[in-house]
Amino acid sequence: MELGEPDASGRRRPVEKAGSEFDIPVDCVIMSIGTSPNPLIKSTTKGLETQKWGGIIVNEETGLTSREGVYAGGDAVTGAATVILAMGAGKTAAASIDEYLSNN
Repeated sequence: MELGEPDASGRRRPVEKAGSEFDIPVDCVIMSIGTSPNPLIKSTTKGLETQKWGGIIVNEETGLTSREGVYAGGDAVTGAATVILAMGAGKTAAASIDEYLSNN
């Protein structure tokens, strides 16, 4: 994406940048989108403990959920909060994921 020309309100909106697609081979993907947990998480992920409002319950020191090898952080845990808190939770979870994968 790139910013297009300003519209009538003066706002530049993102537009597709033709030919910019590419593939990256990966072993693992960590989703990092949204400001609230997907409401289907509670009903589709057995053994994943959540708050009444849908937030994922984690160990605050590691980001580990109630499912082995599943980590979470950011808005899926706290609800909409600051980017700084989400970044910190992501850093914590990433370090824990690295440790988990290194030991298994």
